[in-house]
Amino acid sequence: MSYIPPRNPLEDPALAPYHEFLIRRCERFEHEKKRIEEQYGSLKEYADLYTSLGPHLVKKADGEFWRWREYMPNAQTIWLTTNSLNFQRHASHRFKNIGNGYFELELPKSALPHGEYVELRVLPLISSAAEDNFPSSTALRRVPAFSQWVEQDAKVPEQWCARIWAPEHPYQFKNQYAPAQTFPRIYEAHVGMAQSSLLHTKDSVGTYEYFRLFVLPRIKADGYTAIQLMGILEHPLYRSFGYQVSSFFAPSSRYGNPDQFRELVDEAHALGLAVILDITHAHAASNTEQGIANYDGSNYFFSTKFNQWGTPSFDYGNEMTRRFLLSNCRYWMEEFKIDGFRFDAVGNMLYIDHGVNDDFSHVGRCFYGKSGEPREDIWGEVYLCLANYLVHDLVNGAMTIAEEFSGMPGLTCPPKEGGLGFDYRFAMGIPDYWAKAIENPKDMGSLWYEMTNHRPYDRTISYVECHDQSINGDDAMIWRLLGDGMYRFMAVTTDDWNTSRGIAFYKMMRLITLGAADAGYLNFMGGEFGHPEWLDAEEHAHRQWHLADQPELKYSGLAAWDKAQLNDLVQKHLDDFMQQPMFRYIHEDARLLAFERGKFLFVFNFHETQAHQDVLFAVTPGKYLEILSSDEKRFSGHGNLSISQPPLEHFTIPLPDRYEQDIKLYLPPLVALVLYRAD
Repeated sequence: MSYIPPRNPLEDPALAPYHEFLIRRCERFEHEKKRIEEQYGSLKEYADLYTSLGPHLVKKADGEFWRWREYMPNAQTIWLTTNSLNFQRHASHRFKNIGNGYFELELPKSALPHGEYVELRVLPLISSAAEDNFPSSTALRRVPAFSQWVEQDAKVPEQWCARIWAPEHPYQFKNQYAPAQTFPRIYEAHVGMAQSSLLHTKDSVGTYEYFRLFVLPRIKADGYTAIQLMGILEHPLYRSFGYQVSSFFAPSSRYGNPDQFRELVDEAHALGLAVILDITHAHAASNTEQGIANYDGSNYFFSTKFNQWGTPSFDYGNEMTRRFLLSNCRYWMEEFKIDGFRFDAVGNMLYIDHGVNDDFSHVGRCFYGKSGEPREDIWGEVYLCLANYLVHDLVNGAMTIAEEFSGMPGLTCPPKEGGLGFDYRFAMGIPDYWAKAIENPKDMGSLWYEMTNHRPYDRTISYVECHDQSINGDDAMIWRLLGDGMYRFMAVTTDDWNTSRGIAFYKMMRLITLGAADAGYLNFMGGEFGHPEWLDAEEHAHRQWHLADQPELKYSGLAAWDKAQLNDLVQKHLDDFMQQPMFRYIHEDARLLAFERGKFLFVFNFHETQAHQDVLFAVTPGKYLEILSSDEKRFSGHGNLSISQPPLEHFTIPLPDRYEQDIKLYLPPLVALVLYRAD
């Protein structure tokens, strides 16, 4: 009887001791969803805070007026201050307490023109000062939580201020959401760091307009189907890469205004690219005058628990916290037509101890902490289930991705199957493996294991590196391989053993990661041509795109290799990539590895010096055509194994009493060969 893999964690016998956790997760989600639908009508209506809080133009018979509402349960008094009023408190701009923590202000339309600078002044309940007569320092200075446009003061960088977004002619989308993705090829990018190095000055950053005009066409031409944008939600520290969010409803003004971001998304959709937003709902910036920490003088949405970043963690047991975060998801999807989200630091949301200082060496660690006590954050799980349900309910074909380090089973299964409802999770162990393998080469068995290590029901996105390998003083993979050779030996007319070895290995590690990927693939901006620089400061806020466009440089060969992988392999043969890789051959001493995927045959020689004339192993019977070699000169290879036209044919050799048949191949050192079975 053939083995049938489990379809979800509740069918997984290895998880039998933990089924009660999974069942309770499902029950809690269903109970909360039912409560919300009975009380609010739908989850969509529950996630409507952005439609009622903050400033909104309201129509009436004789014109329009502004209605501004704030939720500040710990506030005694709130004022709106503006640049027209020199940011002074005026009785006309004092909010009315309407009960249950809500405050309301109504103003004529003319009082808040488009572009007006606005701030809140908040007197907390804990203040002992009289309402109308107290020192200025007593009132808290706050950027409104639902601001759609927030700017940094050019002269006082630590000062941020909201602006009214009410253009006379708002942007009108020409295109709808992107179609549902099949084996997504994701291009992780940062708008501020995407400008050309030829245009970059010391402190300049890229813009939405530049990204739309010059970067999006590259991404499309290279064969990617989605962009994952970092650092869009406004954040006070540029070097944080956008992971310390201060204004959750404002696209970062560093790169342009909200409509320019809308135009970027619209153009991406016109090119057939899905737009995934990197969203941080695990924690927020600790800054008070720029963000929502201590918003009304209290913890507001946050718990008192520590996290590894020293920033406030959201309290998912607080209903207004859940509504705020769910409203945030709905806002980006409805106002900017975002196609989905990559949720950052999901482990921080799953565990009451945030999973700190735990290697999760056993699956049981996902359910019990070191003390032996259950460690799940009950409401964190509920929030994630609700968020995933909402996103998919809002847009057919939307996708959600979990960045999660613990290996929680069932992340990509629906709650009714014991999961959390994500579409994909990042295979975070793969870049860690490559970083170690570069320094200390591993055996072929461990390589194959790492490339394919995932539960059958958890859909994963594979990648060689993401932004994590290029920030905080870390080194990108190409630098680990080449060192300063990337500046000295990258002309096609020069040669250097270490550089040639590094380039060859770089191409092979990218191909096997893509070829063996479970459900999708990701590349970080510039990795397709081996971008050689760090990214975590304004002085590095650029990409050297021109390197990929110069045929006299080996960078162009790396770019051509990436393009060939995605366009000539995946895009042309998507049905084959919808099948799982099937192991065929391994030889540890010779450092050989081969596997099939659909009609593809991927063969790798990881040996640095040894060629193999007659590599013989069993495969599916048929005629195989050589279609792609990493050693082709167009890919900055040596041409020892090039693809001929018409392609070289290999006919399999029958084996006694076996369905499989042998194939015989020649493989130079450090070469990957891709063949296709022509039935």
